[in-house]
Amino acid sequence: MKLDAYDKKILEILLGNSREPISSISKKIRLRRENTNYRINRLLKKRIIKGFNTIFNNELLNMDHYGVFLEMRNLNAETETKILQILEKDPYVTWMGVSAGKWSIVFDLMAPRNKDLDKILRAMLDKLGDFVINYVAQKIYDAEHYQQKIIGLRYVPKKQPDKKPKIKLDKIDWKIITLLNQNSRTSYVDIAVKTKLTPNAITNRIKNLEKAGYIYGYSITIDWKKFGYEWYGIQFKTNKFDKKTEEKITEYLRNHPRLIFSYKYVGGAWDYDVGIIVKNSNEIRDFINEFRSVFSKEIRITDVFIVLDQLTMYELPKGILDS
Repeated sequence: MKLDAYDKKILEILLGNSREPISSISKKIRLRRENTNYRINRLLKKRIIKGFNTIFNNELLNMDHYGVFLEMRNLNAETETKILQILEKDPYVTWMGVSAGKWSIVFDLMAPRNKDLDKILRAMLDKLGDFVINYVAQKIYDAEHYQQKIIGLRYVPKKQPDKKPKIKLDKIDWKIITLLNQNSRTSYVDIAVKTKLTPNAITNRIKNLEKAGYIYGYSITIDWKKFGYEWYGIQFKTNKFDKKTEEKITEYLRNHPRLIFSYKYVGGAWDYDVGIIVKNSNEIRDFINEFRSVFSKEIRITDVFIVLDQLTMYELPKGILDS
């Protein structure tokens, strides 16, 4: 599907706020409401938009975020499907992808802060049998996503307010969080029906969740493959640990037009895990050479792998919502 200026503008608006009302989007792009709605549905049908996401504050929700990498053996199409089905049902697994290289399957794991990570991983690995020959699980200290770059836009960091009102979440708040987690465009009316409150009450509660920082914002997941890109993961260690080096790396990752996410870890086998989209293997080689040149004294690349497919979206897993 070839995108025109209207489609690209719709994607830009939804990347910034996926709860933007159809009427507001229509005004911004100067298109009739029914035409705007048709275009959004077409982007969904063509799987250019893979989902509507709510961005939550891990710290305030009292959970830890991990990156998990599995090295597998003796995999075929049938066993891979079974393993992926096991992981999809796991209550703590969120985003998941299939890759080629050292790592066969990579995924994000989110768990309540009082949960034993080793116990969670042991239970998971028991189900996967002898196919796993090695794995790494590292705690993610900071995560940034730059999906705007997929459609050629610059990443602009959102400023968070310094002072946030404190609220204690009740069952209704968690129900709202669950519904927005499933689909960030769920209407106030639909949430009101499922919580047995008025739409005005729901509006106020969501605003309170936003002001208190539990909800950072709303966005969409875009399929990079629809734009002709390949996605490579690059893991690297830092040789310097001063603030100036950290700021230099952060600025580079945010400003490079092809880097679409970065994870910063707490110790372990590598300090950063970043994703870059390229058109071919020559571009990934050029990027690696450039990266090593810019950070010749600051970083050491430990691994490069290609992400073949993204199977699940970024959302809170069942284990968090049920805790």
